[in-house]
Amino acid sequence: MPKFNPAMLIPAVLVNEASAKRSSKDIALAAINKMKEQFEAGLASEGKRNFKHTDGERVQFSIRVANTALVLERVKVKDTEVEVREMTCPTVAFLDALSYYADRIKADEYSAQFAALDGKKEQRTAKLRNTRAEKKAAKPA
Repeated sequence: MPKFNPAMLIPAVLVNEASAKRSSKDIALAAINKMKEQFEAGLASEGKRNFKHTDGERVQFSIRVANTALVLERVKVKDTEVEVREMTCPTVAFLDALSYYADRIKADEYSAQFAALDGKKEQRTAKLRNTRAEKKAAKPA
């Protein structure tokens, strides 16, 4: 652990502002990194997992942003285009599969989805701010 240095101190207000500025793309990449860490930690990992072992040889996963699974692929099934939000892969290739999707995210292949998710995030943030302001204004001093 590094030795404490007062320069490490950051006002909490600034940390919260930085958190609010994270894009959906940043959140998706962070989610992928967390899944990698959880997979490597095995049963000792903490937090909600967005992957599960379907049998002894495969892992099923989704990449979630703001409680919404990204559409990872679009495939044609019996003349109908289907949006696939969950994928499976062999357990031994799971980390490589996550890296594959991270590379696609970095290459902006999902930019339309992220734009929509960023819009939803902005609407939710504005709604929460308004609700808090209304409660504060209605509260007697």
